[in-house]
Formats: sequence, C-alpha cells, structure tokens
Amino acid sequence: MGSWFAKYFSSRGLQVSVYDTKKESMKGLDGNFRISRTLTDCVRAADIVIVCVPVRLTPKVIAQSVSEMKNGAVIAEISSVKHETFQALSKVGRNLHPLCIHPMFGPGATEKNQLKMLLIPVRDQKAETKRTREMFKGLRLMMLPNAKAHDEAIAVVLGLTYFVNIAFAKTVSRTDLALLKQISGITFGLQSMLAESILTDEPELISALIRDNPAATEQIRRYIEESSTIARLASRKKGRYFEAEIAKVKKRLQKRQDLQESYKRLYDIVKVHGANRGIS
Repeated sequence: MGSWFAKYFSSRGLQVSVYDTKKESMKGLDGNFRISRTLTDCVRAADIVIVCVPVRLTPKVIAQSVSEMKNGAVIAEISSVKHETFQALSKVGRNLHPLCIHPMFGPGATEKNQLKMLLIPVRDQKAETKRTREMFKGLRLMMLPNAKAHDEAIAVVLGLTYFVNIAFAKTVSRTDLALLKQISGITFGLQSMLAESILTDEPELISALIRDNPAATEQIRRYIEESSTIARLASRKKGRYFEAEIAKVKKRLQKRQDLQESYKRLYDIVKVHGANRGIS
C-alpha cells in the first residue's frame, strides 16, 4: 500500500519521498520518487506523512515520525486494526494534524474503480473530513464514529471473511483444484477466486486482521459455533431439521437484504468481469 500511495500522489504532480527498512520493497518505484536513507530524512520536510507499516509497528513508527516532522504537517496512518494506532494518533502534539484512515481496497486497485476510504475522527471531524477529501479527490469517504466501531465492523468485513476463505482454501488445496474449476459453475469459480486473491496479501496483514483485533476473535468464535450447529443438523439422517435451519437463516437474511437482487448482482459481476477471468 505504501507503493500505491506513492504512485497516487506522484501522479498528481507532488514530490514524494519514500522510506522502507526493507530496501527491496522500493525496487518497483522509478525515478519519480526520492528514496530516503532514513525515516528522519523522509519525514522532516514533508507536508503529509503516511505510515504504511504492519499494524503492530504502526504506533512505534508514528511516535518516531512525529518527533521529526515540521509544524503544521499531516500525520496519517492506514492500519486495518485501530484500537492501538488510534491511541498513538491521539497523543500527537497540537503542532501536527493527525488523520486516522483505512483504505478499503488493496494495492491492485486503480482509480477507475470506485475506491472507498474510511475515516475515524481524532480531534476535529469537520477539519479532518475536509483534509482527507483534499488529499484523496474522487474517493468515496465514509465516517465511523470511533476506533471501537471501526474494529467491530472490520472484524466481520475483513477478519471473519478472511478466516472463512483461508479455511476454504486449506480444504480445497488438498483436492484436484484444476479439475474442480473445469467442471464448476459460477459459485465455485467466484469463491475460489476470492480465496486465492485473499492469499496474495502478506501473512502478517492477514494475521493482524484475525489475531490482533479482539472483535474478530469473538466473531470467529460465533462462526465456529454456528458451523458446528449446521454440521450437526446436516448429519442427521431423519427429520427436516437441516432444511428448517436453512429456511430460518434465509428468512432472517431476507429481512435485511433482497436475496434475488443479490443473485442478479452476482450475474452482473460475472457478465462484466467473468470473461476475462475464466468464470463461466
């Protein structure tokens, strides 16, 4: 994501300095960027500093950065789990402007997509909203009230989703996956593609989404309980308990979401993207 932001701001004619302890991470950046030898060298003259490091390192890097930054600069962080990083931002001196943001897209995204950015206010919601909109023109900006609300939502949106797909990927990795893709329809094609795309993320990020977010741990516990219940009902040879459970889930979900509309959108996605990805 650091490379994504570097290219994003460079494309708008801004001078971008980059720093990474892993020098190989900067090899993909061409001559449009200033490669800094130290963190201090990178941040001391910057108007905007964006911290794009693993979740567990973010508070430390924030503290290191703010001690070297000039007055009036913006310090932003993009971590996927906020409870500790938000605390680090809330301690930033009044001479700097903190931004707590979360891009809801990966490094493969392009501006042609409808990109979404989450914002959690640190001090001044109005000023931080304006500042974020100026920095990321054209992106959809969504507000969450605090770090707790963010982490609880992300526990389902990312934590639970990643957990389910990793379990799915581990299961199908023991099968003849090539054959399954040849004979499958849309459902398996999309599901396997989703699981595979998730595994392109760094293991450290996936671990943080699942292990470092207490709310994700709770959602996963509930998921395992529900899975056990469904498996137990499915194993019964007599009675219609399993069908009744499916009907109950369907009825509950139908109250919150038009299932037929979801089915239509599934085929719309395949119609637009499926031909190029081998989904049929």
